[in-house]
Amino acid sequence: MGIRLPGSTSRLFDPKVVQDLIEVEKMPIASANQRKDKIVKERDEFKKLVDLVDGLDTSLSKLKTNTDFRKLKVESTHPDILDGSITGPSVPGSYEFEVRGMSRSEKELAYGFPDKDKTAVGFGYMRIERQGEDDLEVTIDPGATLQDVATAINGTDGGVKAMVVNTKYQPDPFRLMVLSEKSGEESKIKIDEDTTFLEFKEQVKGRNLDVLFEDVPVTDSDNTLDELVSGVAFNVKRAEAGTRVQVNISHDIDGTIENIQGFIKGYNEVAKFINAQFQVNPQTQKAGILASDGTIKAVIRTLQSVLQNSVSTSGKYSNLASIGVTTNAKSGELDFDATKVKKALTEDYDSVANLFVKTDRGNGIAAGLAEKIKGLKDASNGLLKTRSKSLEGIIKGQDEQIKRKEADFAHKEESIKRRFTALEGNLSGMKAQGDFLAQKFGGGGE
Repeated sequence: MGIRLPGSTSRLFDPKVVQDLIEVEKMPIASANQRKDKIVKERDEFKKLVDLVDGLDTSLSKLKTNTDFRKLKVESTHPDILDGSITGPSVPGSYEFEVRGMSRSEKELAYGFPDKDKTAVGFGYMRIERQGEDDLEVTIDPGATLQDVATAINGTDGGVKAMVVNTKYQPDPFRLMVLSEKSGEESKIKIDEDTTFLEFKEQVKGRNLDVLFEDVPVTDSDNTLDELVSGVAFNVKRAEAGTRVQVNISHDIDGTIENIQGFIKGYNEVAKFINAQFQVNPQTQKAGILASDGTIKAVIRTLQSVLQNSVSTSGKYSNLASIGVTTNAKSGELDFDATKVKKALTEDYDSVANLFVKTDRGNGIAAGLAEKIKGLKDASNGLLKTRSKSLEGIIKGQDEQIKRKEADFAHKEESIKRRFTALEGNLSGMKAQGDFLAQKFGGGGE
């Protein structure tokens, strides 16, 4: 049941008077909530800036060290025979291959049966000899079929697998194939079928990869050469004796340009966001939420200070403008000339790399920016962290203040209602007395 305002039923005075007094007492709470809402908007807007700076930091992770910056690619004259991929730090170079033979696993194929799951294949113990390992014994139960034998072999988890193949050659199209899970010469297996009706004939002999590398024989147990050249895995796809395959490891200029564009995009998003805070909205005639926050000016000045630096690269290029990246005087954003950047990377890749990365001579642009951002985000005194904590602290203080004011208001509201209820009682008593006197002394005058 709701609380009745004094005067709402007695009509001795307007209950709006009580409600107006209550609303007056609520005004400090409304003001405190307005102040909190303003700070929350600032906090949320500032969080957008922090996220943009984090995004810029992420883009710099592809440019700030030699390993990050120096992207390489592998190109093959016969990728259908042999190609490769970059797996780690490497150096440009050109290599010649000839694939004379592929690595393969050893396979054993049994003579045929009319079906895979009806005809019994005998029973006993099948022994599988494995290269460099103990023999594997498989129990063949009476009445077992080809499929049962395959299941029994697969259940041993002994480095060999079995399957039933359908050759469709009548009258006995179904045959049991057993193959080593290893490849190369180490995959050798030998099967003693014991008392079963299974009789195996060696179908495929295991062998190692056979490749000429710069006319030097190289081999491996599988078809991947991942230790031949540091940081590169060569994938052999098929043998083609007599065909020479040229494989070039070179700078991936397009990939490097993509990473530089990622950094420029990240920086421009930060610059655009900060610049927009100081633009006055023609409709509201107000600037952005953070226009009065000195922190954002300090952030952009910190980042700009690095972009203007010259770097000792021991090469042709020593600043961003020299490779085609300039600062727009009007917006503060970076302009990117793809043609000039590609030309610079083609002419002197190492010099451009040293412009961005950390070297023994000092920080390049990307390394320097990453270091500045680390300082901005420092938990103890970084500008971004400090301001974020400050805004959260103000919001927390406002919440506590609002809570106290709401508690005070509850007491004041009750006090107002109590006083007016008492007043209503007094007025009701006075009115009753007045009515009594009027009736007694003036009621019979007509």
